[in-house]
Amino acid sequence: MKLLKPANCAVLLILLFAISGCVHLGVSHLERQSWKLETPRTIQMEFMTFDYEIVPRKDSFGLRGKAYVKKNNVPMWAGWIGELWIQGYLSDMDGEVLAQGLQVFSPEALEEGKGIPFDFELKPEMLDSGPLYISFGYRMALSKSREDNNGPPFMAIERAVSQ
Repeated sequence: MKLLKPANCAVLLILLFAISGCVHLGVSHLERQSWKLETPRTIQMEFMTFDYEIVPRKDSFGLRGKAYVKKNNVPMWAGWIGELWIQGYLSDMDGEVLAQGLQVFSPEALEEGKGIPFDFELKPEMLDSGPLYISFGYRMALSKSREDNNGPPFMAIERAVSQ
């Protein structure tokens, strides 16, 4: 096995740091809305609806509301939420994520019209001037019932991606 010379290692490390500095989370592919404080809003996604409000907190902002599974967009047999992760994102005009919150929920029955309450803290490291946007992501696994492990679950995922 051939070893790299120290000079080549240094160049490789500099290149690696330069590349990693360019990677960030992006949400430009997700539904998003402009930032409005203390104003009830709704975002519709493929399998979920989010009713939310942004509230000021001492050193951050709260993103709170309820999420609803769109029962008409998931299989008719789905009656149990086996896994649910919800993320809230604050992004800039280009869709770059400036802050995010995540909540993981316990399994529960999927009921038409029943909202799942969420509350995230969004604390960006810094804010440049310019418009800000809110968007959501989720990962959900639905099954027939709590006991049904016979078939594969219905999976739905919409989230930020590395860019």
